[in-house]
Amino acid sequence: MEILSSKIPKSYMSKKPEEVFLPTLSSTLKKIFPDAPENVITRYEKQLTDVEELDPILVVTPNNAWVDQYGWPAYNEVMNTFATYGLTGNRRDKSSRCMFHFKELSDLYCVRDEIQSRNLAPNAFNAQPNLRIGTAWILLKIGSSSSDYGQDKKFFLLEESL
Repeated sequence: MEILSSKIPKSYMSKKPEEVFLPTLSSTLKKIFPDAPENVITRYEKQLTDVEELDPILVVTPNNAWVDQYGWPAYNEVMNTFATYGLTGNRRDKSSRCMFHFKELSDLYCVRDEIQSRNLAPNAFNAQPNLRIGTAWILLKIGSSSSDYGQDKKFFLLEESL
């Protein structure tokens, strides 16, 4: 046993198992927002501090080609729709327009489906990836400093094309 433990870096010995095997929130956010400065990553981390463990967060990064075609006001309008749909007087994004907190994964997809079926976000959904409003990531906070995440390549896929 001593031989094996001598090969494990000492920094791992004081960490919980989820901290060793799961990415940190900071590293996850840097992967999702590779061009964001450190102060923006820190602000997003703070936005996640009061999120319950395993609550899903929808993170949307803009498609610059879509923004070039339709403009930032149209993009912000769609993000505001995701932030407020089904809520009265509240926002699920703390005005970030990119990180949307849901209590259940089913709620996240229900909101997406309703926005799409009611055509509340014209041009946001498309069969061709380069014509979609952005890239959707699903982030789960695990513990106080770890996360799990993945890109949902079909989130903004036009329903008729499924």
